[in-house]
Amino acid sequence: MIRDGKLDVAFIINVANVPDCHSRHLWNEALVIALPAAHPIATLESLAWADLATENFLVRQGGAGPQVFEHIVRRVAEHGRSPRLQRRDVGRDTLMHMVAAGEGITLTHEAGSHMPFPGIVFRPIDDEKEHAWFSAVWSPQNRSPALRNFLDLAMHMSRMDGLTMQAQTVPSSFPVKIPGHHETGAAPL
Repeated sequence: MIRDGKLDVAFIINVANVPDCHSRHLWNEALVIALPAAHPIATLESLAWADLATENFLVRQGGAGPQVFEHIVRRVAEHGRSPRLQRRDVGRDTLMHMVAAGEGITLTHEAGSHMPFPGIVFRPIDDEKEHAWFSAVWSPQNRSPALRNFLDLAMHMSRMDGLTMQAQTVPSSFPVKIPGHHETGAAPL
């Protein structure tokens, strides 16, 4: 839809290179576990992957599901286990309701933990060092001043909120004018 001009900008997770598009890294977020409030380990304030290795994980087929699937497989295998995973062709809200119903647990990003879901608790994973990173993606043919302003605002807000772990950006077609920050432009991905 971006390439067809039907969508001005998309916000995506953990994708750095979108062919024929420009992108800009905006922020990073910690990964957290969503589990049923009645789960025996829900009383712990934080967890480790060793605590989760034997759990049944629910993962979406669409969206970031394939990346989440690979991440869980890697982390559980690091603990000498084969993961128990179920892929579901559902949206995020439905997946969270399945977690609340006790069908399994899931991995999500920190911002997702700020949306209340009855019957679910979110816990940090102490030994998880990777983060989800979010980027804006747009067509290099889109020279809309509104898009430029929107991207500048998104970049500015991500820095003001302290969401960006460090000044990491992928070169874009629009220079950002933020004091103390310099970005090269016009480098297509």
